[in-house]
Amino acid sequence: MNNKLYIYDCLTKKLRVSEASFMTIGRREENVFRCRMAADVGGSFAIRENRCMFFPHSSQASYSLNGMRQKQESRIEPHTINLLVLARGCFICWFGDERFLPDFGSLNPEEWYVYDVQQGKWSGMMRLRDLALIPRETAGEKLVVFTGLSTCAFLLCDIIDVAQFAEQGLVPQPAAVPASAQPIPKTNEAADERREICCPHCWEKFTLQQVQAVAVHPQLRGDSILGAEVQQRFTPQQVDAKGTVLDAMGMAVREYACPSCHLKLPPFFSRTKQHIFSLIGIPDSGKTYYLTSMLHELEYTLPREFGIAFRDADPTNNAAQNAMRMRLFSATGEAGEAPERTTADGEFYEKVWKGNRYLSLPRPFIYNLSRGGRTYSLVMYDTAGEDCVPGRGEPSASTGHLSMASGIFFLFDPTKDAGFRKIIANGEEAKGKHGAQEQGMQALLLSETEMRLRTELGLPLEERLDVPLAVIIGKSDVWLDLLGSEPLLPSIRVGKFQPKFVEANSKRLRELLFNVSPSICTNAEAISTNVCYFAVSSFGETTEETTDGTGGEKQPSLPGGQVHPQRVVDPILWALHCKEPDLLRKTNP
Repeated sequence: MNNKLYIYDCLTKKLRVSEASFMTIGRREENVFRCRMAADVGGSFAIRENRCMFFPHSSQASYSLNGMRQKQESRIEPHTINLLVLARGCFICWFGDERFLPDFGSLNPEEWYVYDVQQGKWSGMMRLRDLALIPRETAGEKLVVFTGLSTCAFLLCDIIDVAQFAEQGLVPQPAAVPASAQPIPKTNEAADERREICCPHCWEKFTLQQVQAVAVHPQLRGDSILGAEVQQRFTPQQVDAKGTVLDAMGMAVREYACPSCHLKLPPFFSRTKQHIFSLIGIPDSGKTYYLTSMLHELEYTLPREFGIAFRDADPTNNAAQNAMRMRLFSATGEAGEAPERTTADGEFYEKVWKGNRYLSLPRPFIYNLSRGGRTYSLVMYDTAGEDCVPGRGEPSASTGHLSMASGIFFLFDPTKDAGFRKIIANGEEAKGKHGAQEQGMQALLLSETEMRLRTELGLPLEERLDVPLAVIIGKSDVWLDLLGSEPLLPSIRVGKFQPKFVEANSKRLRELLFNVSPSICTNAEAISTNVCYFAVSSFGETTEETTDGTGGEKQPSLPGGQVHPQRVVDPILWALHCKEPDLLRKTNP
């Protein structure tokens, strides 16, 4: 069944449709459902396994769905007209097979009727503007419908707010400054003014006062670093009465840039606490697939289990990762050929001005977490395996993010380890090519990581970091039976994170890994005092291999439409628990 989500905007009479797995709704152009409402982003819809859920944005205290005031997520009932009043917008949501789609062409939101429940009387026809003039105290138990809407009704008290917003003037509204044109946030606190911000592109640090503005006027082109065709970067000097920064031609600035590399910074970069998470592993270990699966699952797990909004903070810069997600999780039919692996000249890397030259550095993938008025930026890096192994890459360049990371994820591929290959699959080696040069390479990568971190941070040999280090044993669908019949404990139970269960799982996994490949454990534990072990499967099943059309090398084949990741969010939930103990609801020790 190919269910789609339809959104009918009662203020504009426009019908929009999407069959994506995640869709935002708001007035900004970036939203999948761009509608008339009083919020840049009012919330998001998530579709999974023929279920559609709505998650309100953290800026929304409440909303109305089918006449019920809601604060948390709600289900959009399939093949049913769902009436949504959100951020002074009025919508009809319909989720299901297009063959049963209602006749939206018969709707006319310009003709409204009021029904008094107590008196059992109808009144109308009215215009929407007439509803805005009804005193709120007289709304009582009254319902409203418009022509063509015959099986359900809105609450009058909800529609009064919508009508007032639509008329723009019947009720004085504060002047709204577009979120994209907000001034650089200022504060009277000197400590905040001096607070260092880390650029997600070049990893140079700077203060809020040093940030560069990006010129808007088309005549203000030509940047000293990025070239003649790029808009100028400049130090903000001129502001208007609202405090909005203006460029040399008097146009309001919408974007800001790093003073070192001049690349654009994500919106609201200075208002969020930043956490960098670095993913490392040898070439072809499956890092990109793991990162893609983890981000996909976070989009559902965080809102459903913890009431945390998880949003794309920079859709333009995250385009490569979003394309990978679509390929993995929107596939249908037979298995497809896998995308090219991450390389220093691929789309997961970008050219960055650093150290008076251009370098190819990992592209940051940036997402926001919001809960209870707090927002955090998660910056993810998928470093090419060639840049991590000994003798390759520049310690301070391609892996420079490691020294600033809030958490390090090391993906261990057991099918590329000699010890594991001797015992998995009943003594038969796992599928794939494993040259002699791969033997021990994963332990060497950890040794190289330790060396680079000690060099970058000036860390003495007798000291270790306290940064969370997750050792992720991938492809668990191949080897998990080695743990015995007792399953791993759940990391989440009844909407709460289970740190004790994660610790118990880690002990079992470490014991297995140490018995098979002890150098992985000893090298990881030489880096950090806080190491935890995890079992994950990015696909949830063993993939086949196909021969590419060039050099005849074997490449994994994507299980089209059959991707069911297993436990991929456990490592990042643990890392977030370590760095922000109050963020996740959890069972107390």
